[in-house]
Amino acid sequence: MSSSTWVKVPISLHAPRWSTLSAERTVLVVVHTMASANRLLDVVPLFGSDLRVQLVFSCPGTSAVSEGVTDLLDQLGAVTTPWTQAIHTPFDLIVTASNSGNLNELNGPIVVMSHGVGYSKYSLGIANRESRIANRESRIGRSVYGLSSQWLLHDGEVVPEAIILSHDEQLGRLADEVPQALPRAVVAGDPCFDRLRLSVPLRGRYRRAFGVADGQKLVVVSSTWFSRSSFGSWPDLFRRLMAELPVDRYRVAGILHPNLWYGHGPFQVRLWLADCIRAGLMLVPPVEGWGAALIAADYVIGDHGAVTCYGAALDKPILLASFPDDDVAAGSCVDLLGKVAPRLDRDRSLLRQIEDAGAEFTSGRYDEVAGLITSRPGEAADRLRAVCYRLMDLPEPDIDPPVAPLTVDTLAQTTAAGSSRMFALLVAGTITDTGSVTLRRHAADALRGRRTDDEPRLLDPHLLAHVEHPTRSLRTTAGIVFCYQEDLPGPAPRWLDDTLASHPAAFLAAIVTDAGECLVRSRDGDEFLLSPRQGSPLDPLCGASAVYLWLTSPHRHRDPPTSLRIDAGNGQHTVDVRRA
Repeated sequence: MSSSTWVKVPISLHAPRWSTLSAERTVLVVVHTMASANRLLDVVPLFGSDLRVQLVFSCPGTSAVSEGVTDLLDQLGAVTTPWTQAIHTPFDLIVTASNSGNLNELNGPIVVMSHGVGYSKYSLGIANRESRIANRESRIGRSVYGLSSQWLLHDGEVVPEAIILSHDEQLGRLADEVPQALPRAVVAGDPCFDRLRLSVPLRGRYRRAFGVADGQKLVVVSSTWFSRSSFGSWPDLFRRLMAELPVDRYRVAGILHPNLWYGHGPFQVRLWLADCIRAGLMLVPPVEGWGAALIAADYVIGDHGAVTCYGAALDKPILLASFPDDDVAAGSCVDLLGKVAPRLDRDRSLLRQIEDAGAEFTSGRYDEVAGLITSRPGEAADRLRAVCYRLMDLPEPDIDPPVAPLTVDTLAQTTAAGSSRMFALLVAGTITDTGSVTLRRHAADALRGRRTDDEPRLLDPHLLAHVEHPTRSLRTTAGIVFCYQEDLPGPAPRWLDDTLASHPAAFLAAIVTDAGECLVRSRDGDEFLLSPRQGSPLDPLCGASAVYLWLTSPHRHRDPPTSLRIDAGNGQHTVDVRRA
């Protein structure tokens, strides 16, 4: 259906003729952006199982970045109406998570809530940029997005019937900014944070969904949008992380603000980060998955966006990659985070700073930040539903409002995207006479650009690359070239011969079998089958690197031991070795 085509069911004059069920109340959900969609998807289940209520959705199209909303609503199977029809239709309730757009044009009581963590940012714009320059120290006279007259008033009148606040401290800020709106304020808590806290016991499930094995740490990198965000001010951050963090000890997931995703386009974002994705970066979908990533995380690197603040409230070690203090509303939970969280030094080793942050972190460090997110913990669903049904003049259902834990359904694609098969690794290690192997593997795709003075160097490394890796220089200079059994164009012996013949720099050709073993052949004609012990999470290609070290060392005059004990940074694992 065209976005300009008026719907006939369930809200037109002729809707009763075509409707199967005639609802007693109709609710319009106004979705400005994908960011507001995230918050509204926490709220719309409050109307679940109520046959008296029909929901209709609309996107005003007035926001700078409204792309993605229509596709999301189509995926949900929601009834959507063009804005031109919405403003000509009376509704019993209107719910939105953004003050932007011409809400005053709508006909019905409006409930407006923040789509972030409280009301924590100053508005953008020429006037505010001038004000920011003039008031960097005091931040006096700044307009807080969503909590000031330009967002709440039209022709001097308060537009929303209910202004949802998450914390009592916001009442004071509202009283200072728009005192006439204070009677419309309702402190209802934070529905997003309530779901996050409810989902914490599922941490193990989320970590499995992200492919985090025992002995590994998950680093989550969050970026809000705009030029002063983590990604906007430090676009090389992901590449630096993927280069420095050993792949067997760390996994990295990126949470990018929906305005970043849809302002530049998902295709472009993935293209910008193509080398990082090949190196193992997991980009979290812009809906729902970010909460599970925070719960699964061991460390959070972020900025002044809501996600970083939620991560702190979940008791995670935080490192701030960017934090433009003068963009953050004074007195907010984000403002407090900026005062207590450590900042990343761009000229020092990121790995060392992450390790230091973990060693120095004590649980409860950000309790005050968490305390400023909501003053009604666990109560948001009850309080929000009470407000909505009061405004609809409808008795609440006689069941508790549903609050569901975060799902992992959307994460399968994330994990797959962060597990590129066509990767390349730079591997350094040592091996003893008895077959004890220590490996350190880094993503070769990300190993380029400026290095810091204290960044660890790899001694005498070898390169391992997929036979179809898109970067020719990595593919043709690799000491180990590999593929997967399921991708073989013919018999394994022929592929091993052909690969060594066509890759003069390679000393080993390796095949990762469907059974999780590794078949390797050296240029000298030695062939071995490497089998990690049952239940071991070890990458079979670690065995290939161990054999490479043995065969290129002074041990090369004899076969490797029948078992190799390999430590790649996530514990010691045993690989059985036999001639093939």
